[in-house]
Amino acid sequence: MTEKVTTVSSLFESPFLRGLGWWNVFFACEFALAACDYLSLSVLYNALLFFVLLLPVANRKLSIVRHVLAAVGAAVLVYSESWLPGLDSITTNAANIAGFSASYIKELLWDFVNFEMVGWGIVIALAYLVLRNWIRLSVVTVLYFVGFVLTPYLWNAVNPPETETPELAAADTTATESKKTAAGAADSATITKWLAAFHEYEKDRKAQLPEGLSAKDTPFDIVIMNICSLSNDDLAVSDLTNHSVFSRFNLIFDRFNSATSYSGPATLRLLNMACGQPSHDDLYVSRPECQIMNRLDKLGFKQHLYLDHSGDYDDYLETLRNKAGLTAPLESDKRYPIRYMGFDDEPLADDLAVLRDWNRRTAREKGRSITLMNFMALHDGNRLPRHAHWENFKPRAKIFLDQLQAFMRDIERSGRKVMLIVVPEHGAAVRGDRVQTARLRDIPSMRITQVPTMVKFFGLKELNSKTVHVTGDTSYLALGALIGKVLETNFYSSPKGTVDLTELAAELPQTNPVSENAQSVVLTYKGRDYLKRGDNWVVYPK
Repeated sequence: MTEKVTTVSSLFESPFLRGLGWWNVFFACEFALAACDYLSLSVLYNALLFFVLLLPVANRKLSIVRHVLAAVGAAVLVYSESWLPGLDSITTNAANIAGFSASYIKELLWDFVNFEMVGWGIVIALAYLVLRNWIRLSVVTVLYFVGFVLTPYLWNAVNPPETETPELAAADTTATESKKTAAGAADSATITKWLAAFHEYEKDRKAQLPEGLSAKDTPFDIVIMNICSLSNDDLAVSDLTNHSVFSRFNLIFDRFNSATSYSGPATLRLLNMACGQPSHDDLYVSRPECQIMNRLDKLGFKQHLYLDHSGDYDDYLETLRNKAGLTAPLESDKRYPIRYMGFDDEPLADDLAVLRDWNRRTAREKGRSITLMNFMALHDGNRLPRHAHWENFKPRAKIFLDQLQAFMRDIERSGRKVMLIVVPEHGAAVRGDRVQTARLRDIPSMRITQVPTMVKFFGLKELNSKTVHVTGDTSYLALGALIGKVLETNFYSSPKGTVDLTELAAELPQTNPVSENAQSVVLTYKGRDYLKRGDNWVVYPK
């Protein structure tokens, strides 16, 4: 026992821990991660850690205690500076995380290991061993830290923060502000006021829907296909942007923002498309006037609901019924062939079987209908039956797009009048960035929330086949307005549509890019993406 104590004591009395000692390695690694935007360095708490470590402590035992407490504090500090999900996010989603399969949790944890950064950490440690006898590294560390503290002030002196009136920017629904580049980043107060003005403005926005339909109105069916985990970036990374299915659509929204990176909130926003974009908290306040299923139900559109899953996870289906006006019973059949085992070990049905079942059942009905479909085939962590490892995104996405194309051919052959709206919930985060590792969606970055949203009008033989692109910044309100225009113009009463596609897509409401989860917000302001976690805004690292 005495030998052990002596060994520990000698360690803390060694040259390695005189002054900053090995703490130089810690700070060098921390500064390097901050310089690469992997950390958002806290000046105050790092300064406190500096002084605690530099203060002379004569008592050997107190010195040991100091270093142990400093190590614990440093670990907490680095965690708080990182972009990893905060404790509030983990506790809020604890029930959902508990639903993950053990293999999926293990795979997610493994993704957090950045082997490149580990390698550079080893290099820095070896450099310290070589240089410690030649250079006063503690002095270098202190000077670097002082320079790091002063640099923002010097930069702001040359490039002052943006402080223009936020209300004007928020009220600009043309979204032209997002295409401009400011000389300097806006400060936190400006962005906070801008976001408040944005939410206030969105409260008054409504899609124009008819109060009733004439007896001469041509009946048609509306299908809203909500796909989990498919973004524009996912398609680009997977080399699927040019899949032939996209050429079949009449309208494509190039810059559609799903406004969140989680399934439940995304579908809630979708089904409340008759109004402007609410904040995340206001999303859970029931607003019947905003509920597209509720509004169309009053116009004679019968509700249908088809899923490739049970809807039990995260109380998904129950939330839609309570907050989004969804009253249709779940009509999908449990006897469908199983395509995947989900991340929570739930069997997922083959999507083409679900689609063809809908086509078969509803084809016998007369009148109008609106169907919500939700598919989880592309969700991270899905695996083939009797396989332990999750299936890669690209083959799953290729299969889904092929099945979507087959479904579209089925409807075309049937001659049915159907308005198909395809709108993903969010992306799969196939590739990560400086803020989040791949597959993690805790922060709703624009790379995750810009999703391929498309519309196809079936049953119009003379309709212009050329795809029309909606190029502005849009969100769900544009879809609600589009449905309203289709109804107001009795679009299906002519074989080529009562109005030209370009006219149908013209002047759809635009929405500034703002994406929210419970603990974080990402928005675009004057050409820059900003991230808020906690109280302060920072420029989103590229």
